[in-house]
Amino acid sequence: MPERVLITGGAGFIASHLAASHLASGDEVHLLVRPGGPAHPERIRPEAEVHEVDLADLHQVQRCLAHANPTLVYHLASATGRDAATPDPVESPATTRDLDQLMVLLAAAAESPAIRAMVRSGSLAEYGNQPTPPRETRREEPRTVYTAAMVAGTHYCAIVQPRLHFGILTARLALTYGPNQSEQFLLPALLRHCFSGTTFTVHRPDDRRDMVFVDDIVAALRAMACSGLPGGTILNLASGRVRTVREIVKIVLEVIGAPADRVRFEPTNTPTAGLDAVYGSPDRAALLLGWRARTPLAEGIARTARSLEEVVA
Repeated sequence: MPERVLITGGAGFIASHLAASHLASGDEVHLLVRPGGPAHPERIRPEAEVHEVDLADLHQVQRCLAHANPTLVYHLASATGRDAATPDPVESPATTRDLDQLMVLLAAAAESPAIRAMVRSGSLAEYGNQPTPPRETRREEPRTVYTAAMVAGTHYCAIVQPRLHFGILTARLALTYGPNQSEQFLLPALLRHCFSGTTFTVHRPDDRRDMVFVDDIVAALRAMACSGLPGGTILNLASGRVRTVREIVKIVLEVIGAPADRVRFEPTNTPTAGLDAVYGSPDRAALLLGWRARTPLAEGIARTARSLEEVVA
């Protein structure tokens, strides 16, 4: 039976791939985007119904959910660009926006009787710098306002879960990549420089990252939504394969046949609140969902590169 799916952050990178997957399955898809229209309209499939909604406005969200009457909700809206440069949260209330929006969404969803499950996205960065890939039972050690808000959201969900008729599941994502990703991120930025013949500078080549292709993440999110797992479940969506940024760059150059001088490594000793390692153990997702990241990094890079070449051409 087709699902009625509601996705917040509907014009986002992962959301666009998730929407396409559900539409291909014959599901009805509703996308929530910020007022004023989506930042990336090219990511919106015409078959999806788009709602311009301020997620901080309870009445707007209630009206949207009453109209969509979703059976599954994916909460993917977040400000992924925030980092160590984020203003002091005491001085800038906007830094708590993600948490505020989650609280509003849950309040509205509590009145939407058809919802069976809500899957919200988090990040492996919530664990902070760890010597080994952390498991879900590891205490979080967020290092930015952004990840602290994510952690707070997880604990808030645990508090309200007993009063909800649906389970809230949290997916802590590895660095997700693939076609149509913003050039604010490493892989598309590097590919764009290589295709344009300009030099790309890497300042933290020894940082370690676990990267997962977007199709694998979509498969995991959908599996979580239909899993029947108890509310409060947290799953790391990771490949379990960690590489340095230097190693990732080398693979990119090999895959697209670009010369080594397209990249300049200039390690910096500037103190940073960033993470030396973003990774996590994928074992629990394998056990509870039977899910593993299937796409080899070289294959995912090649698919991403082809899509970018088509846009450039």
